[in-house]
Amino acid sequence: MSVMHRLHALLLDTLQTGFRFFPWPTEPGLRKIGHPDASSPVLLTGNYDLTVRRLTRALRLQNVWLVVAPSAGINVWCASSGGHLSSHQVVTALKTSGIAERVDHRRVILPQLAATGVLALDVFRRSRWRVRFGPVDLFDIPDYLETGEKTDTMRRVRFPLRDRLEMATAWAVPTAIVLGGGMLVLKASWALPLVALIGGMSIAVFTLYDRLESWTGSKGRVILYVVSAGLAVAVTGIGGATLPALIAAALAPALLTALLTFDYSGSTPLEGGSHFEERQWTISLDADRCEGVFRCWEVCPEACFEKREEIRKVELAHDDRCIRCGACVVQCPKDALYFEDQNGARIEPETIRKFKLNLLGKRSVATLSSSDQP
Repeated sequence: MSVMHRLHALLLDTLQTGFRFFPWPTEPGLRKIGHPDASSPVLLTGNYDLTVRRLTRALRLQNVWLVVAPSAGINVWCASSGGHLSSHQVVTALKTSGIAERVDHRRVILPQLAATGVLALDVFRRSRWRVRFGPVDLFDIPDYLETGEKTDTMRRVRFPLRDRLEMATAWAVPTAIVLGGGMLVLKASWALPLVALIGGMSIAVFTLYDRLESWTGSKGRVILYVVSAGLAVAVTGIGGATLPALIAAALAPALLTALLTFDYSGSTPLEGGSHFEERQWTISLDADRCEGVFRCWEVCPEACFEKREEIRKVELAHDDRCIRCGACVVQCPKDALYFEDQNGARIEPETIRKFKLNLLGKRSVATLSSSDQP
């Protein structure tokens, strides 16, 4: 790749990272990476441009086929949870891309985070393609293809510094444009300090907020506000600022603290959003129905399940980790998993498969009360 191509890719990555909350579609269809043949692996992902380009770079030393399915230009996890990347889109892409004529097998590897919306059994029934869910992180795919095994680390969602800084950027850029642009009109001399404050607070929130247990929640918001407001007032005072400037320096961090921490958990892969209904749900396992298919173990991004090979069952060993994504419920062919709300009402698997989350994390559900259960 030439220097100009690398620079262009870097600029595009930066732009799309800063505006990652917006759709960035790329053309669906079949792509060759390396020199694949009839026996080469087939991977499928959504048509979120940033993901497709990163995946292509990560696999540059591999010989694979990549099917890009229409997902409204949204990243895999959000598209799958919201119904934009479902079994229908996957089946359509497999049938229309021409991949069936290029390979002598019917095995396709999907991103693990697509398991919230793509039902593997449904894809097989409708297309005869067998679905395997690959690693959570696309950078683990080369090792996965090399060994054919998905390690515990590959199955579990992580939030490394790279992803934290990207999320900070995704919050900082639109916030800086809206607030900084407004301040540029009202009082131009305050615009640059405000943008710097937005950038610094965004980085602080996404790199530190959940790592210090005592910070989480209202106490963390107070600490964040006090530190940032103190710095803002100190810097403003050094410059011999007026009283209005000092008041603004004290108030601006309060607004930013509220904005950045309003739904911090929902902006991370660490747990479900703090403002959506499922936060009160608990995952339950019907051991009598479980037959050890282990799909739940394969797709759970928090490794809540452990295999019990000797009895062909799974154990819900770490239900405290559950982020209520519903992937295990969607994929279990025996309907052995379901959610319960805080009143003991059961949310059946078909409900989770049918109703998807909107942008506010709301899912329309019909529950079955304990008195109505068979």
